[in-house]
Amino acid sequence: MFIDGVFRSLDPMLKACLSDPTFDPQDYYEKLEKAENTEKIWGDLRSIDAKSSGLLTHISVMFVVLGFLAADVDSVFLRALLTIEFLAYIFAAMVLLRCLDMTGPPLNDLPDDPVEIRKVQAREGLLRKALYVRVLRLVYILTALLIPIVGIKLLVY
Repeated sequence: MFIDGVFRSLDPMLKACLSDPTFDPQDYYEKLEKAENTEKIWGDLRSIDAKSSGLLTHISVMFVVLGFLAADVDSVFLRALLTIEFLAYIFAAMVLLRCLDMTGPPLNDLPDDPVEIRKVQAREGLLRKALYVRVLRLVYILTALLIPIVGIKLLVY
């Protein structure tokens, strides 16, 4: 299926851009388990899922705001700004959707060894954390940039 092909193409790129080869994710979660946080990985995944859903809601609201702002803009400069902002929000939403992937890596790709499965789960949790934090920062900047754009629109129109 086309969608699966696109996902399989983008996911390795995201992992390559956001992973640190010197960092041992299993060690990270083992330390948390020693502190009696045995459900830390699944708790992290649930937390990131909820936070990503909230951020996607914010992005949806920003789509509506941008749509209203762009409705009667005659200025090429302002229309270009709104278009760039809209495209950046679309990119942010697409990356955030990766954080909502319920299964993480495909189940048939999981190794038989429980220790290796734990490493896969740990990497997935940390990847989602990295994605979420970066998208959160991007959305914060985009939302802050929208304030002067609204000001320009109100002054010009």
